[in-house]
Amino acid sequence: MRPRLRHEGDDVPIDLNDLDDRIRAGEIPGHAQLRHAPWTGNEFVPLSQLADLADAFDAPRARLGAWFAARRLPVASTVTTLVVLAFGLLQLFSVVLPLGDEGYVAVQSFYGSLATGLEALVFDQRVLSPWGSQLAHAGPMHLFPNLAVLGYCGFRVERALGSRGYGLVAAAALFFGVLFIVLFQRNAVIGSSVLGFGMWGAQLAIGFRYGDGIPPRQRRFYGYGNLLFFAVLVGASLYQETTSHVAHLGGFLGGVVATFGLRPPHVVPRAVSGRQGVVALAVIGGLSVATLLIGPVVSRVPVAAWWPAETIVLEDVGATLEVPARLLPEDGRTHVVSVQGMPAWTTSQASEEFVFCGLDTLRWERALAGDPLTGEDLASHWGRRLQGSAHPVEAPAPRGPGWTSHALEFVDAEGDARYLLVEQHLLRGRYLNRLGYVVALDGEDPGPRAELFDEVVSSIVVGEPPTLAAARDEHLRNDASPRIRVELAAALHDVGDFEQADALYALVIASEGDQTPRAVSERLDMWRLHPGAFPRTETPWFWRWLEDYPSDRSIQQDGVLYLAAVGDCAGARLFHEGLAANRPDAVELVSTAGAVLSCEQGR
Repeated sequence: MRPRLRHEGDDVPIDLNDLDDRIRAGEIPGHAQLRHAPWTGNEFVPLSQLADLADAFDAPRARLGAWFAARRLPVASTVTTLVVLAFGLLQLFSVVLPLGDEGYVAVQSFYGSLATGLEALVFDQRVLSPWGSQLAHAGPMHLFPNLAVLGYCGFRVERALGSRGYGLVAAAALFFGVLFIVLFQRNAVIGSSVLGFGMWGAQLAIGFRYGDGIPPRQRRFYGYGNLLFFAVLVGASLYQETTSHVAHLGGFLGGVVATFGLRPPHVVPRAVSGRQGVVALAVIGGLSVATLLIGPVVSRVPVAAWWPAETIVLEDVGATLEVPARLLPEDGRTHVVSVQGMPAWTTSQASEEFVFCGLDTLRWERALAGDPLTGEDLASHWGRRLQGSAHPVEAPAPRGPGWTSHALEFVDAEGDARYLLVEQHLLRGRYLNRLGYVVALDGEDPGPRAELFDEVVSSIVVGEPPTLAAARDEHLRNDASPRIRVELAAALHDVGDFEQADALYALVIASEGDQTPRAVSERLDMWRLHPGAFPRTETPWFWRWLEDYPSDRSIQQDGVLYLAAVGDCAGARLFHEGLAANRPDAVELVSTAGAVLSCEQGR
């Protein structure tokens, strides 16, 4: 009598060779019944009870089909989804929970500390942040879509691969996701989308790897059956500016790699299934440890952490810097933040630590007093931003000739050190180049960012201030124009090049054109400000201008102040009295009188 197979209401004849192949392919389950006289007599017996078919049922696809048929409860995916949900709800409802102000701040601070990325792993050594980051979300529109993906895809993955397979996919997704974040993304990441995309990648890969071994009723949930889901999932995230596509890609690849590299215990022969289960646990542990080591390893390879430095031209500062590409914005701008009006660079947008480079244009009276931003002035300048009292500490060596170095430590009300400020200054004329950084203090240790920022500081090349560079360019195009000569002379004066400035002013004055009065005024003001920078003569060049314009308060004041400064008290008194006679109401008489008196008393 020909063998007959009873399955799903059908009772059909069957060839034993075809039966063996179909069992191995996972097409016929163990509860189907066979009647074959040599094996079962005249009775129908479940296939799983027949010793002659044991090898066929031990084939990978047959075991996978049996696994699906068992309908085991997906404990791992359910617990994971519920944990993410619980943490998400606590974060969302912390505003209305009776936690008090301190409790609310503590909860928000805790969730903020869960973010992972370059800063967390390389600088702050928060090695557990990869796992913690999956529990924090930016709001309900971030939490619930992520939960839907994680719950649905995770259920399907565990349904196919089991709890150990689910764990391996999760570990691989997190490892690759965090690795991609640390290597390729500047800002920190939160949200369970890394795990969600890992599960979705595994769900696709399961369909491609096991194909027809998946029972027909389950097959539509895997492989090509999820491409529409993919289009919706990825398409929705493409238009969200805060989406970390790098993290999604890493998680997705992790899920795919884990699925194709995994041999779950239920798809290998029973004789080695126990050993394969141990291997799966070992790989999960290895990936978890590897995730812990991403930060320490990357920090040992600066080019991986920061990428090659780029030369940044700061036109408004008149300087160039070598800034690690990782600290630069992606839109081509030279910097992403501005601190105290200066270009600055941070290791992430949320960081309170930064390196800066700026240019202050001072009033001459302030510049002549020397470096104006020292001691209390520097502390006051930064005090509001760094929120603490400051005291000086040992400063690093100056950047080079002409530079001065300063360092302040800012402490809170309890006396605990919070920030270290390091500034390097280069004063040229009335231009003050400022360069430095602010880092948080961990005890007395300035932390790892200081080393990176020091490299940026050491790379500066200071050029001409923007105003002088622009004046030089214009002078090159038209060097005969008196107006352009005056503007270049003024720019040279501002940078402290008195000799060239004086020569240009003299040329314009000698031309006796429409720019001559301006040149006289500005040149005389320069001589008044820097009397020791010019050789003294018995009859200075401006003498005739003082005689010809006795009512010009500006010229008379500058002339008297210069003469008094170089010790020509008689000349100073002469022109002071002339101004008093012609302009008795001039407010400048106060300063000219004081200068004459000081000169005569000094003699």
